Amino acid sequence: MADEDLELDGEEVEEAPKSKKMMIIIIVGVVLLLIVGIAGGLFATGFFDDEPEVTETEQTADGEKSGEASKEEEVNLEVSYWPLEPAFVLNFEGKSKARYMQIGLEAAMTNEKAYAGVKKHLPVIRNEIVLLLSGQKYEEIVTPEGKEQLRAELIEVINSILKERKIKKGIDNIYFTSFVMQ
Repeated sequence: MADEDLELDGEEVEEAPKSKKMMIIIIVGVVLLLIVGIAGGLFATGFFDDEPEVTETEQTADGEKSGEASKEEEVNLEVSYWPLEPAFVLNFEGKSKARYMQIGLEAAMTNEKAYAGVKKHLPVIRNEIVLLLSGQKYEEIVTPEGKEQLRAELIEVINSILKERKIKKGIDNIYFTSFVMQ
């Protein structure tokens, strides 16, 4: 019987190091999972971004809130396009015969307020564009310089409408997506 007790004690001694090794492996695995989870959460929330976020309560030396400035810069980074659809089809002045044109336009802006303003005030914008286009002369807009001048006038008209409605930064550009004249 004494021999059997010795064998049992020997088996227990051998199993104890195995269970300690398993426990250490499990603990290390759990710790690694926690570290990976925390790092992933910090990365997803932008903790590792180059520019630190500025809260609205932090103020510059001038007393302006720097948080608003950085939010506006952040908003101004991406270009948004808004098609002014449907295409504009209208008559305009020509040499002795009636002419018509069809013009497709898209406005480009880098400001969310301007984007929302164009969406909201689209009927007013379309009205002013129709008035501007119908006053054009064929000889003027048939040239590339005339088209460029027309594009500059369209930008000015849209931005003036947005400024009247208290939207400080208007559209950045306007593009002709189609331009047909007969």
